[in-house]
Amino acid sequence: MTRKIIVGDIHGCLEEFEDLLTLINLQSTDHLFLIGDLIDRGPDSAGVVKKCAQLPQICPVTLILGNHEEKLLRYVKHLRGKTGIEQQMKGTDEFPQLIHALTEEEHAFLMKAYFSFQFEGVTLVHGGVSKRLKFPFPATYKVDTHAPKDYPGLELLTKIRYLNPVGNFVSLNEEGPEDAYWAEVYDGSYGHVYFGHQPFMQEHPKCFENATGLDTGCVYGGWLSAAIIEGNTRSFVSVKAKKTYANPL
Repeated sequence: MTRKIIVGDIHGCLEEFEDLLTLINLQSTDHLFLIGDLIDRGPDSAGVVKKCAQLPQICPVTLILGNHEEKLLRYVKHLRGKTGIEQQMKGTDEFPQLIHALTEEEHAFLMKAYFSFQFEGVTLVHGGVSKRLKFPFPATYKVDTHAPKDYPGLELLTKIRYLNPVGNFVSLNEEGPEDAYWAEVYDGSYGHVYFGHQPFMQEHPKCFENATGLDTGCVYGGWLSAAIIEGNTRSFVSVKAKKTYANPL
């Protein structure tokens, strides 16, 4: 039976990712999903991308676009277009070295990512969802096919954490007491959502009624976790971070 394996935010933690893959023991019949944020903050972002780009030799691999990959792809677009806008972007210190380290094939692997992916009552996004989305959902949206200019707000799937009382996106650190974390108020209308983005410092993924958070804070000294779906059963596997690589924002 096919296993669907969904891995949380790796953030450059290559050794932990390799340890997790050893535990999982990938088979050709598996389908590996990476929930995004392969890069930034950890010790070896380039190594993680290179490893992920090789894994389709073992089994099908689907990357969900994280907000850090989304920023990297925008940075590269401006760099190649010589717009100069990339120089004004914040949080891009690692990008020049990372771009230099990646081959065209590895960059293409990132370009094949999905904003969202849907299968059998499950929806995968990096950040979160809102009932105020302005495009058909749930649905599968691909980075190189579906442009945010044609689907306004599509990139918010990589960024949503908090929603205001009417369900609109609230920017990071601007949330107030009246705003709610999206997964706590999500009613399941888009299926069960697996997501990353928000680090939950615990050994296993964070379970909500209609969603599961897979980022267990590896880069912050927590764990790297994955959900394994096999038929009607679900299990979790995790490995402890070898050290604390970054401080939570």
